[in-house]
Amino acid sequence: MATHVQENFSLQRLDIFSHPTQDDYERAKDKARQLLRSVLADAEWLDLEEKGVIQLSGKRGKYMISPYSQTEIRDVSSGRCVAYACLQLSIPAPTYDRMVAEYLLIKNAEDVYWKTANIFSRTGNEFGIATLFLIAFDIALFVNLLLEVLSVH
Repeated sequence: MATHVQENFSLQRLDIFSHPTQDDYERAKDKARQLLRSVLADAEWLDLEEKGVIQLSGKRGKYMISPYSQTEIRDVSSGRCVAYACLQLSIPAPTYDRMVAEYLLIKNAEDVYWKTANIFSRTGNEFGIATLFLIAFDIALFVNLLLEVLSVH
């Protein structure tokens, strides 16, 4: 009998790792959206539907959780974006599941969120040194082109 249980278990494991269909994905997406709806307060849900983001204030900043981009972290007093956060789930999941995870972590364990998510500071200088060299090179090429055109005439 132990052999029979083992055989059934191996068949079940194959089903778990099979590729999901489009219907499976749509069902998972709907369930994740329903879960997000149940987690958010009514005002937060309306905000998400109207503005496309969940706005959540924490002790380290104000968070703008978006279904389509990285989470913005804004300064509480100025409202200026100071960083971006990226929370990667360990398994493929619908966007709304990531939003639920971020919302609950920020709301209940903000310090854990900062340790878990990849936080990218946004500095005032968005250009790196390589970008500045490319700009200088482009200007030099443009000046060279102007000199060539003017010297032909």
